[in-house]
Amino acid sequence: MKILLASSSSGSRGGGELYLLYLGRALAERGHEVSLWASSHPRMSELAESFAAFGKVHRSEYANTYDRRLRSVASYADRSGAARVAKTWSSTGADLVHINKQNLEDGLDLLAAADRLGRPSLCTIHLSQSARYLRAVLAPLRDWVSQRALRKYEGLLVTVLENRRRDLEEFVGPTPRIRVIPNGVPIFDLSRRAEIRDQKRRELGFSDELVIAAVGRLVSQKRPLAFLKQAKLVSERVPSARFIWVGEGILSEQWDRRVAELGIAEIVSRLPWQRDVLPVLFAADLFLHVAEFEGLPLAILEAMSAGLPCAIAENLLAEMPFFGPEDVLRVNSNASWAGALLDQGALAKLGARARRIAEERFSFGAMAANYEELYRETLERENRHGSLR
Repeated sequence: MKILLASSSSGSRGGGELYLLYLGRALAERGHEVSLWASSHPRMSELAESFAAFGKVHRSEYANTYDRRLRSVASYADRSGAARVAKTWSSTGADLVHINKQNLEDGLDLLAAADRLGRPSLCTIHLSQSARYLRAVLAPLRDWVSQRALRKYEGLLVTVLENRRRDLEEFVGPTPRIRVIPNGVPIFDLSRRAEIRDQKRRELGFSDELVIAAVGRLVSQKRPLAFLKQAKLVSERVPSARFIWVGEGILSEQWDRRVAELGIAEIVSRLPWQRDVLPVLFAADLFLHVAEFEGLPLAILEAMSAGLPCAIAENLLAEMPFFGPEDVLRVNSNASWAGALLDQGALAKLGARARRIAEERFSFGAMAANYEELYRETLERENRHGSLR
């Protein structure tokens, strides 16, 4: 199959965009001809360069929803832009277009482009919470526009968790077009974990400390300031604990101020974005994730694949039923969970459980196989409809 993966182009470093890298590589390994379409904006260059190692890259002048002053309203109304995108997609010769949207209102013009294209398409939506839920400005209008565009779109709509499917069905209404395919990540080779761990810990200046890591953009959704609060509370109970955040963003200056206010500069460090985060994961003893909301975050799945025990905020665990109560530490506001960090044997068991769940449920090979089935279904559906025209 010739598959065009179309990015809504919000950035190269978000999990929803990195998902395209994992999916594209896995599809290429399964013998498909994959290509990527993305905006020519410089922020997409990192993803494009990585994708070019196994697939062709097409880039066009394109404004992401959040580059537009009126957000989804402007995107939805941009019919000429949708026509230009459809023309570009047509020139790639793809059998099928797979659109990747971050949330409900993102990339509505891409849905219109797919309908204009006249070729099979489907769309993955990572976050299915409404603008009203996210407390966005002009939420009722933005939700109305998104709902209208999603109902009009004729392709399958794919979510990454069952909870996200229920959100989407509540938003657009009952429809057989909604499917669930969990995200997938590489199942990392653990044979050199000890060697890489020792090397990275020396590089970071750690010896026997208990290292707790987080990976994500420094934006409000990820709650990096809540991470700092947890660091302060955990260190009071576990003096050997040290904390690393990998990532950058608009809250960088606020992060630095808060570190100084809490007096935790000696135990907290922040690393710039890493293309290869695996050495940091191997160097760590625990992965801590405290975001306000998520789809199915690749950062957590990568930590699980690396065999790293996970501590996750209570609000997120309600949306991750694949974790049983014995598989993860439940993070609460007073950090009472920190006592579990003193039992190294128990942490090792949590890491082994996390790795097993990743192997059984979240390999990127399994994700690609599931999408293959949807691609075939989409092509067959289009052929049936075409024969009736």
